[in-house]
Amino acid sequence: MPAATMSLMATRSGTDSLDRLDRAHLVHGFGSPAVTGAEGTLRLVRGKGAYVWDSEGRRYLDGLSSLWNVAVGHGRPEIARAVAAQTRALAYAPTLLGFSTEPAIRLAARLARLAPKGLSHVMFTSGGSESNESVIRLVRLYWRLRGRAEKIGIVALRNAYHGTSSGAASLTGLVGFHRYYEPQMPEVSRIPRPYCYRCELGKTFPSCALACADELEALIAREGAERIGAVIAEPVQGVGGVVVPPPGWFERIRTICDRHEVLLVVDEVITGFGRLGKAFGIQRSKVTPDLLVFAKAVTSGYQPLGGVILHDRVWQTLVDAGPEFILHHGYTYSGHPVACAAALANLDIIEREDLIGEARRKAPYFKRRMESLAALPIVGEVRAVGLMAAVELVQDKAAREPFPADEKVASRVRAAALGRGVILRPGADMIVICPPLIVTREQIDVIVRVLGEAIAEVAQELAKRT
Repeated sequence: MPAATMSLMATRSGTDSLDRLDRAHLVHGFGSPAVTGAEGTLRLVRGKGAYVWDSEGRRYLDGLSSLWNVAVGHGRPEIARAVAAQTRALAYAPTLLGFSTEPAIRLAARLARLAPKGLSHVMFTSGGSESNESVIRLVRLYWRLRGRAEKIGIVALRNAYHGTSSGAASLTGLVGFHRYYEPQMPEVSRIPRPYCYRCELGKTFPSCALACADELEALIAREGAERIGAVIAEPVQGVGGVVVPPPGWFERIRTICDRHEVLLVVDEVITGFGRLGKAFGIQRSKVTPDLLVFAKAVTSGYQPLGGVILHDRVWQTLVDAGPEFILHHGYTYSGHPVACAAALANLDIIEREDLIGEARRKAPYFKRRMESLAALPIVGEVRAVGLMAAVELVQDKAAREPFPADEKVASRVRAAALGRGVILRPGADMIVICPPLIVTREQIDVIVRVLGEAIAEVAQELAKRT
């Protein structure tokens, strides 16, 4: 038997063995265990730039930055070298109990320089869910230290996404994340999101005069300012469908928060580090939050890292508590030196290659190309801002009527795109797109062409059923 044939057989045998082990032992989130067990998974083995390859050698254009996070692209040797060097020097040390490391210190200082003015104190975590768990504790801590222990309520937006750990999932407003896991944390209230395509108040922008923001004022009046401690919102809702607040929305929310002594928390887990053409998405407005949550693109996914940046006035409250007060919060891997070294190398790339500026310059072309899909018969709306977009699918464009859930239209479109070599993400009747910041115009064209073909294919399948 030829050596090449034997090698191929050995590779396939190894692949089959891994597939069996995957189905037998590895739990995969955000999918059906029954389906994963029956059909297996797509096993990725390497990446370079905006592309990844699977175990069969097929190449895919990564139109989701893996999970909204691989901003600088795959296979960056600079980050690999930084990780290796830090591992050799000091693989681990905590930032708890009075210890520190140079990477954690330098990264905290760098993040403070990037953040809106006044946000200069960094609490590290291992990711977005941990960061929002920290927000819940920080809000309670802040108001208790200020003698307002009853201000524990947090207001979140409908269909917001803030993580899947128990507290963070309670902040998340997507119904699917609660169906089997209730009861939620009881101190969470919700207001309509600024979703102009499907306004939850039945109004139209700009004649609505930002009525959805004023719902916060009404909620505070109902529940009492003495019970509301914070409002949390994403600069642009990501998992919820790339919902972009209209101009002035955040400014109105900030004004209401100030009037009623409520902290404003901005969740930048998806939008931070250049996604919207700014270091942080909130910098597209004139608003400064009290707490800013980050994760994902801080390391471009090369290491798990997240955190919360505290405004000076929040930090000062902790300091003013005096030497008897102990901050009983933190995680084993808060400020992990290897993760921080990866983040510093990642931020070096973003700065050296001006990827934030590149995102800002590419955004108009990305938006224009994405909006060309609006002419397709089952596309209701295309929303694009910076380098993130959503294509909302409807069965009736005039009535904006969604497809029945059992049609699984978005998942079918995603599968059709995957078969053509492009990775995208399905949501409830929508496809979301979030390419790496290094994406080229030619790669944007491929994403749009493939998505258009996938939508057209599924539309034809649906038409044959009627």
